[in-house]
Amino acid sequence: MKRIVILILCAICTGITFAQTAEIIEIQLLSPPEDKVNFGENDKNAAIAAIHYYENENGKKSELFTVDSILINTVANGIKETLESSPIFEYADIPVFNIYSDTTMINSDMPKDELDIIAEQTGAQAVIAVEFIDINAQYIFDKTKQRPLVTDVNFVVKINAYDVETGNKAMKYTGKDNIMIPASYDEDGTYVPAPKLEDARRITAEMIGRDFAKRIIPTWETVERLIFYDSYYDSSNSKLRKAYNSATKEHDWSTAAQYWTDAIDESRTKSRQAQIMYNIALSCEMLENFNLAIKWLEKAKELHTKIDENIDEYINILKQRIEDKEKLDEYFK
Repeated sequence: MKRIVILILCAICTGITFAQTAEIIEIQLLSPPEDKVNFGENDKNAAIAAIHYYENENGKKSELFTVDSILINTVANGIKETLESSPIFEYADIPVFNIYSDTTMINSDMPKDELDIIAEQTGAQAVIAVEFIDINAQYIFDKTKQRPLVTDVNFVVKINAYDVETGNKAMKYTGKDNIMIPASYDEDGTYVPAPKLEDARRITAEMIGRDFAKRIIPTWETVERLIFYDSYYDSSNSKLRKAYNSATKEHDWSTAAQYWTDAIDESRTKSRQAQIMYNIALSCEMLENFNLAIKWLEKAKELHTKIDENIDEYINILKQRIEDKEKLDEYFK
């Protein structure tokens, strides 16, 4: 199944010795989940339940109720949007709901009767419950203490996925981490300050939701790849130019691989030959023939050129893609 989409960036690689001959492209590939949650067939629904914990341990209203409700809502939206963008939901046309409950839940499991109510309302086979969340943020200032350099965020969260039919947990997750969101500069050189505390908390809440969804369902991931090409040396009628255009403009990687293969013998230097073989390996990856891609990289490494380090890195990436494909095949099975 062809799931790879190519986006060309008009950017030249930096920090490498062959900067003038390598471009960066972005590809979108399917990443496997850590655990499988059964969301049912296409006549079933999947529901996200964002559980507001209205009361504390003493049965009193939480002073942070309003803020915590916003954060839970943000986590739930992050989960919902990520699930909806997954091919599981996109192709099977399974709706996703956000449901809010006033059930008193303070870091405790969702009761079976609450699951039954949600199932009756939505027909859901799986329910994801945000059962606890605590996100704190603070500034780290510069030496003058006049403006924050970093917004430092700490969070603890508990999210469980339940099988409605059995009431059992299909997936449980307790996360605790620290993230730092620094001040920066945009492409125009304009200073972008570290986010305000509440903005940082919302950014973190959305990240938590998206990361959890990626744990339970295949999701699209954007990654970078190198492609070797130097317009200064490649004439308009050369096989290298035709290969490059076939790959990046027409997205015809099979034709590109053929042009690159024919161009190997015409290349006078080992360096150029290694780069062409690297591009052939890239074509093989796009065509999901990962083992053949590795063989071409191993052949390129036999030439002992300056791109050997990049070849090793690419081989490791492809080995991981083989493992990921096995997981995805098992998931879709």
